[in-house]
Amino acid sequence: MIRISNVFLMSAVVVFLSSCTTTETIEKKTLLDPESFIKERTEGIDRSVALGPKISVNLELEKKINNNERRQINKEERKNYINVSDTGSEIFPITINFENTSIQDMAVMFSEITGKNILVGDEVDGKVTAKLVNVPWDNALDSVLKTKKLAKHVDEKANIIRIHSQDVLVAQEEFDRKRIEDLQKTIEAQRAIEPIYTEIFRLYYTKAADVKSEIQSVMGSSKDEGNSSNTTKQVQITIDERLNSLIIQATKSEIDLIARLIKEVDVRTKQVLIEAFIVEATDDFSKELGAKFGVDATNLGNLDGDRYAVKTAGVAGSQAETGGTLTLGDTTGLLSNNGVTGALGGIGFILNTSSAALKFELSASEKDGITKVLSNPRVFTLDNEEAVIIQGEEIPYKTEAEGGGTDIEFKEAGVKLTVTPSIVGDGNIILNVKIEKKTAKTSDANPPIITREITTKLLIKNDTIVVIGGVFTQETVDSTNKVPFFGDIPILGKLFQYNKDSDVRKELLVFLAPRVI
Repeated sequence: MIRISNVFLMSAVVVFLSSCTTTETIEKKTLLDPESFIKERTEGIDRSVALGPKISVNLELEKKINNNERRQINKEERKNYINVSDTGSEIFPITINFENTSIQDMAVMFSEITGKNILVGDEVDGKVTAKLVNVPWDNALDSVLKTKKLAKHVDEKANIIRIHSQDVLVAQEEFDRKRIEDLQKTIEAQRAIEPIYTEIFRLYYTKAADVKSEIQSVMGSSKDEGNSSNTTKQVQITIDERLNSLIIQATKSEIDLIARLIKEVDVRTKQVLIEAFIVEATDDFSKELGAKFGVDATNLGNLDGDRYAVKTAGVAGSQAETGGTLTLGDTTGLLSNNGVTGALGGIGFILNTSSAALKFELSASEKDGITKVLSNPRVFTLDNEEAVIIQGEEIPYKTEAEGGGTDIEFKEAGVKLTVTPSIVGDGNIILNVKIEKKTAKTSDANPPIITREITTKLLIKNDTIVVIGGVFTQETVDSTNKVPFFGDIPILGKLFQYNKDSDVRKELLVFLAPRVI
């Protein structure tokens, strides 16, 4: 009897010690081969690039583009037939004292003082009495002439000042204006006898309407309706939308200028392969990631060596929510093991790490139950063109129809990622990123949609991985803790288990790995 009691007592002790463990703390071991996984992942990315859009490269043109040198496409000598009076050069103060001095003598004195050639018209007559102290010589001359109702005309190119009566000067300026008009008409008449050429320019990488606008800006155009326009009286531009071509009528020199302009504008646009990892992670995952990969979220806004960070105003978070509360920007210590404090906008950079290595870490973390990869899309896009990635579902909503009855409308819920890359000539990429997460609250009908949004602009190095976080969700998880074996016994098992509600905070992390093709 005593032996049986001892056995029962030992069993109770074992049961008590076993109850200290829970099913939710059983650690799963990751059984992945890093080397083979990364190799397979890298080969998959290379296959995506190989199967992506194919282009034919003009090596000579590519060399010119990569050199990013300044290229002159036209040189034009222009004559300015309108003389603008300007006496701003070599202005200095003078002191004069004229007493009953003739205007001709006054002009001689001003000529000797200023070094300007001064001519006085035959119609000018009279004498001047004036005393001016420390006055700029041009103001002194103007003041004296105004008192005698005279005016001056300055020819800077000839270094001559002409003094006339106001009536004579007005008549002379009118004569000069008519002379310029006649000269312009003569030039236009000479151009009118030039042969007019008609050429068709086929465009490959740009839209005909865009190139037409640029030609109009360069040639001095006047916009009009339709597909044709008068850039000048000689240049006619017509768009052929079917062939994406321009039909241009102009003189030989104008055609040559337009051809050089089109050659510089109609060039191949580079492409960018963007691989995205949309991950839902526990609150501690970002710190683990920083410890393993050296994710850096410090000194944002600086470019120093291999460190690339936010170039503009960082992250602008916005919120549109129906029901519930939301807080963005709580990113203390986010994505770094360097003791980062303060709201850095939830942005970090993984340096010297491939997307294959990142995928391995995410897969391992997913097996351990601390992350969940929601989506891993790859998308090709052109430089400065928007790429959109959507992961989610459509929620049906009942609405009242006209005349009675109900209609069904659908609203999107999920994650939407919008990225616009801009390739910089020094090997960097500017990313305009917008992340939206729309979550439908649990409800029988017409659930409210909670929207979380992050908008940012980044400057990063090619083949660098950027991670954006800061969108958090709070969930209540109901877990059951039980003693192994005894907790599974029907009816009696309730005595060896208990339920526990715990709050779990999860963060939406978006990893972006852009690569210029």
